[in-house]
Order: sequence, then structure tokens, then C-alpha cells
Amino acid sequence: MSIIEKMKDPDILATLPIGEKLYGALTVMVLGLVTCIGVLTIIILFVKIMHAIMSNNEKKAQRAADEPAGEIDPETAAAIVSAVSEMEGGKPFKVRSIQQVEGGGK
Repeated sequence: MSIIEKMKDPDILATLPIGEKLYGALTVMVLGLVTCIGVLTIIILFVKIMHAIMSNNEKKAQRAADEPAGEIDPETAAAIVSAVSEMEGGKPFKVRSIQQVEGGGK
């Protein structure tokens, strides 16, 4: 009969010598610690996995926000303003923004 089985029964436990009681208590303590550390390790792993997934999504969103929105150099902007001015027949107008259209405006 194992020490754990002996400790389950109060009648047997009362007759055990002090050495076996201490051995049983030590066994129960070690089993409890191993179980606790095992569960905490699993929780830590889940948190790390979730952090890796969430930080990956945040990095993608940050990269998308950091990408320039198709900036146009000043020479190209001047050419566009000049072309629009010719199309309007020299009427006064104000260019507020120039944005690149997907597919080249086709």
C-alpha cells in the first residue's frame, strides 16, 4: 500500500509513525508544487502566444500607417497643376491635394 493510500484513511493515518507521516506530507507537498508550477507554466505559455499574435497584428497596422500615401515630388505636382490650368482655360483655382489613384486613373 502506497503512502498516499495510507494517508487517505484516517484510521491508518493515526497509527502511522511520525517518519511515515512526514514522508506522506512531503509527498503531498511535492505533488501540489509540481501541479501548481505545471499549470502556471501552461498559463505563461498561453499569454506569450497571445502576446506574439497581438503584437504581430499591431506591427502590421503600424507598418500600414507608416507607409507614405503615394507622395508626389514637387516637379510632378507642378506639371499636374500646369495641365489642370490649361484645361480650365486660365481661370483661377486652388489645388488642395494631389492623390494617386489605384490603377492610374483608368
